[in-house]
Amino acid sequence: MIQITGLTKVHRRGRAPALLDLTFDARPGVVTALLGAEGAGKTTALRLMVELERGHGITLFDGRTYRSLRRPEREVGVVLPGSGDAVLGGGHPGLRARTHLRMLAGAVGVPAARAEDLLEQTRLAGVAGHRLRSFSPGMHRRLALAVALLGSPGTLLLDAPTEGLSPRNVEWFHSFLRSFTVSGGTVLVTTRTPQEASALADRVVTLDRGRLLADQPVAEFRRTRLHPEVSVRGPQMARLADLLTEQGHQVRRDGGAGIAVSGLGRTEIGELAYRHGILLHELADRVVEQPVPYPSLPAASGRSGHVRLGTPDGGGGRLPQPAEPGSAAPAERPEEQTATLVAQFSAAPERPLRAATLSGPQLFRDEFSGAGPASGPTPGPNAHATPRPTAGPDHRSE
Repeated sequence: MIQITGLTKVHRRGRAPALLDLTFDARPGVVTALLGAEGAGKTTALRLMVELERGHGITLFDGRTYRSLRRPEREVGVVLPGSGDAVLGGGHPGLRARTHLRMLAGAVGVPAARAEDLLEQTRLAGVAGHRLRSFSPGMHRRLALAVALLGSPGTLLLDAPTEGLSPRNVEWFHSFLRSFTVSGGTVLVTTRTPQEASALADRVVTLDRGRLLADQPVAEFRRTRLHPEVSVRGPQMARLADLLTEQGHQVRRDGGAGIAVSGLGRTEIGELAYRHGILLHELADRVVEQPVPYPSLPAASGRSGHVRLGTPDGGGGRLPQPAEPGSAAPAERPEEQTATLVAQFSAAPERPLRAATLSGPQLFRDEFSGAGPASGPTPGPNAHATPRPTAGPDHRSE
């Protein structure tokens, strides 16, 4: 079991934190996916867990930190691209796969037969005599996985193991990792796509700009965060959008020459376009992630909650409340609270971690209308005027 509490990585000189008060558990027998866009802090989190970077917080593997493990390679298998040969298991391009794996088996202290078994398990036995320079990306990923498994660990930490691979290799990795958890193993894997998180994981932990956004079972993640739609592209999308809107279907703009349609199947859209002589260049099903809007996040709960805010034990996390009528000081905005917390970490690293108010992404709606911006309050005549500062040295107009 992996217990992650308060992981924080703060960059100084005014930079935003790469990770802020990340707290969750990865349980045995479960594949946990750490989901987030590029730059969300996924790789930083894994590097902090195995102490390749300095930061705040603590990670326990079955009750012990990574540094305190007597033989960490026997308990935690790690695949972190770019973190060094000692972790990734990268070898000289001129080495043969079997030689490379046997050398590392000797370093770990396991018999050479273990290397042969892993070549079979990862389906590399047929190319074991090939040099590493001839390996495809999928073969390199399987070899790195074999290196991580040399010590027969009960926990796997994998950073984007399927990114850029073919669908066949992705399917194999998913099957292998799910089978690893059947015997009680723990798997923590990072991914950038919600579709992969939905297909692979039993639990999905979502990061947004270094902050914990949600911690959900996969069934709830699919129900609340994924939305099926049809991507349509062609030279006559405005006309097709008008037809679909007239029939009451939800349509939104998707790039310069495409639309995304919800509530209607791909076959029905294709038939409608054919009947009206509309040329289509693309017609594909897809699943998109629905962001969690900040105002909808509930109050903090314990480790069993699906969305958590505040301290690791679930106490003290509260959404910002508006100022009471007649109160002297207005409520602090989420950006100000985050800045205050970062300043506390930078100025006094020895102080304990405090609660962080999370600011989720705004829910974006872009309905395809071709008539300008979405509906909203009409700006006044002075909406674009340059604001003038209010009185007092410590106040600025917003």
